[in-house]
Amino acid sequence: MMRDEEAAVGPLEEAWRIFDARHLPYRLLMLGKMLDRLSVQHVRDLAGMSLAEWRVLAHLAVMGSKSASEVSAAALVDRAEVSRAVRVLEEGGFVERLDNPRNRKSNLLALTPEGQGIYERVHKQRRAFFQSLTVDMSKDELALLDGLLLRMARRADRLALDGMAAIDELA
Repeated sequence: MMRDEEAAVGPLEEAWRIFDARHLPYRLLMLGKMLDRLSVQHVRDLAGMSLAEWRVLAHLAVMGSKSASEVSAAALVDRAEVSRAVRVLEEGGFVERLDNPRNRKSNLLALTPEGQGIYERVHKQRRAFFQSLTVDMSKDELALLDGLLLRMARRADRLALDGMAAIDELA
């Protein structure tokens, strides 16, 4: 039985090698697109909802009742995407609006019992999906990967805050 590293070169490996390891963001984007495609189908099959809807549902399940703006900020997605997802989730009976005691102009979003139930069912399957992606990695490798990705995310966040001019300093 061949290991992944020993497998014959196929379309993935060819695409991966278009740019070398100095182009890590390209590779991360490529992996992100692959995971998004898999996730879209997985969530549709499991819950009959879009990935955007699932992400809103999952954020509310983890964060508790929040405004659409807070969900948008936490998920790093456009507020309009969250609004569209919330509308569908409300129609499906998975999310409800509550009065926001901190701000009368906005509502808080909360999962209904049906929303909590579908979250628990789908979340279990999503965890299995993610574990299948890292099954051949040790706990130390996973911790290292997580730390490195966080470090890179912090740098990207800093660039977003400081502006791209900070890149010129490195060149």
